[in-house]
Amino acid sequence: MSDKSYHHGDLRTAMIERGLEIINEQGVSTLSLRKLAAACGVSHAAPYSHFASKQELYLAIENHITEQFATVLKDSVKEAGETPEGLFRMCCAYVLFFARNPEYFRFIFSRSEISVGYGHEYEPYDFYMAFMEKMFDNMNYPKEKWLKTIIAQWAMIQGLASIAVMESPKDIRVWEERVSDILSESYMIFPE
Repeated sequence: MSDKSYHHGDLRTAMIERGLEIINEQGVSTLSLRKLAAACGVSHAAPYSHFASKQELYLAIENHITEQFATVLKDSVKEAGETPEGLFRMCCAYVLFFARNPEYFRFIFSRSEISVGYGHEYEPYDFYMAFMEKMFDNMNYPKEKWLKTIIAQWAMIQGLASIAVMESPKDIRVWEERVSDILSESYMIFPE
């Protein structure tokens, strides 16, 4: 955890990021709003102006990560649109987002409240699903293959992100250089 205390700027965001550090380094059970205040170098009352409880802080962390993740995915396809090239760019962005932020991956995918699939609401997955469905529709890809391909594609990028997060010591430049090669060499879009 960083020794730096909070001095000015966006205290809420600083507390979210510092809270995430504490959770990843020491575990969920060790975090308290009092400990968070001390880690940020602010008064014990300061966190309560942003979070009513520890649970509200957890939700804020989850939302913070989810918003950033969804934005990265959406931005990655702006130029290419709902095309195989757009999908390739989104997959690269997905893996690199978590390679650059392994603490985000650990937090989001270790929490039981997060699940994906039909009937669940998780903005990045919902965006991915809508993107894939529109791309398939544009390509006249057989509807009976949609779900199987969508799940296989998601599993591949999720698995690759898991590997990127596990590697240690971490040199993000290695992933920036090889993620597109790995994805382009795989059955990137559609199984035969």
